[in-house]
Amino acid sequence: MLTNKSLIKIFSTALLALLILSVVSCEEDGEKVTLPDAETFAAPELLFEPGAPKVLLPEDDADLLYEIPWKNANYGINVSIRYEVEISDSEDFDGAVRTIAAIEGRGPGETRTARVTVKQMNDAMLALGLPAFTQHEIYFRVKSTVNGTTLEPLYSNVVSALITGYRISECGNFCSVGIIGSATPGGWSTDTDMRLLDPSGTDRSTWTVTIYLTGGQHVKFRAMDSWDTNWGSTAFPTGTGTQNGPDIPIPTSGYYNVTFNDETGAYRFVLITSSYSQIGIIGTGVGGWSDSNEKFLTRSGPTGAAAHIWTGTINFVAGEVKFRANASWSTNWGGTRYPSGYGINDGPNITIPTGGTYFVYFNSASGEYLIGSVANSAPYGTVGMIGPATPNGWGGPDTDLIKNPANPYRYSRVFTLVAGDLKFRADDSWTVNWGASSFPGGIGVQDGANIPAQAGTYFITFNSLTGEYYFLK
Repeated sequence: MLTNKSLIKIFSTALLALLILSVVSCEEDGEKVTLPDAETFAAPELLFEPGAPKVLLPEDDADLLYEIPWKNANYGINVSIRYEVEISDSEDFDGAVRTIAAIEGRGPGETRTARVTVKQMNDAMLALGLPAFTQHEIYFRVKSTVNGTTLEPLYSNVVSALITGYRISECGNFCSVGIIGSATPGGWSTDTDMRLLDPSGTDRSTWTVTIYLTGGQHVKFRAMDSWDTNWGSTAFPTGTGTQNGPDIPIPTSGYYNVTFNDETGAYRFVLITSSYSQIGIIGTGVGGWSDSNEKFLTRSGPTGAAAHIWTGTINFVAGEVKFRANASWSTNWGGTRYPSGYGINDGPNITIPTGGTYFVYFNSASGEYLIGSVANSAPYGTVGMIGPATPNGWGGPDTDLIKNPANPYRYSRVFTLVAGDLKFRADDSWTVNWGASSFPGGIGVQDGANIPAQAGTYFITFNSLTGEYYFLK
């Protein structure tokens, strides 16, 4: 006969088992089922064999690129599972990750297949931030998640494929917007290019430039170095430009920070009144952070545009540096990019990856800095492109770029290329030429490899001091 004490013990044991069951169970068709111990689970097995490297093309957007099979995960029972095919450019998937397919499934031991089109893969690669027209090693894996639970996902083995993507356009409404007029350094003949205010963000319509403007003269904004689309107004310092509107008056000479929105036409001119007696470079890249290590640049001139341009030849070691004004931390500039960028006040340290003797260009009005080869420190008369991707092949003449009127090292041009190699060179001569193996962007070096250009119309930028180039489509 069972005593009351025995009954209580049996009841307690049953209640404890029920509580454990509720913790380790999941829903299946409205019924509670119990999952085995997680240590017995088997991850999905990716059976994908990608084959030869793939080159994606926009005309093949809707075509099937891959059928990606895998063997289902095994959770010991038949449960509802969500499978996601993920890609990354990191074998460890410790960087950006994108899902290119998702399928609901059940049951251990079965095999499933995801179908991925050319467009799906290309969109995912662009979302990872991978440059188009460049071959990348892409890593694939399958993630399985039991629906209705908080169990950690299981991941399959990793398989890689070599894929070259494409892009239709990286631009917003326009690939370039410039400011032009009698008040600008280029007059009415040459635009001074603006740059996107937030190049890493989603706003592709707001542009900015810091530029010296001559008082009593006028400016307009225009797109793609052409009068086909231009904006003007009579208002200053703020206003809304309209298509083919009047010239914008500039009442006072000086450096201005200018912003413009190519969707709304809204613009703003802010006069910069600050000036400095010294600009220096300080940090471990020049020996240390103490004042005694600071290396000073030379001002180009006492007045006008030259008053904010500083240059010098500096011996660097690998390390970090910042620019600062008047040997004080009250005004200092740092940035995340090298060998060129736009420093911001109290910004991060600029990393110098390799020691050596470099020529430095710094604009204390805009914060723009360039760190490049001493051999390229003297601005060139012209910089052009040559090669089969250009109209005249290797025989020339060169297809010249347009020199930025406000910076003698920056060049740009809107141009249509055919597929083929090209290089940049100075003054129509092979004495100074730049090449590299990457497209659409890279850093060209003297006598470097031919650049493998793809067909298309691009806004092309080149920096003759640093060798940086980019083909923006």
